Amino acid sequence: MGFFNSKQKKMAKHCTREQLQRGYHLSEQNLVEASKSGDMKRLKNAMKQHGNFEYALLYKNTPEYRKKCKKKTTYKGC
Repeated sequence: MGFFNSKQKKMAKHCTREQLQRGYHLSEQNLVEASKSGDMKRLKNAMKQHGNFEYALLYKNTPEYRKKCKKKTTYKGC
């Protein structure tokens, strides 16, 4: 799938669903704080971080990821 970049795929591979969800919620809080402060650089970085967590979580649901998990059963996050 060309929709997900390599960073998001690595995050999905190396992190559990709970870790990704925790990171997602923390990044969401960072987004709110950054938007309140008005710092555009901080907001842009928070948005990138939030998007990476979101897409890593979505990638875990794809058939491509599940196929990889079946081939290599040593993945902890499968």
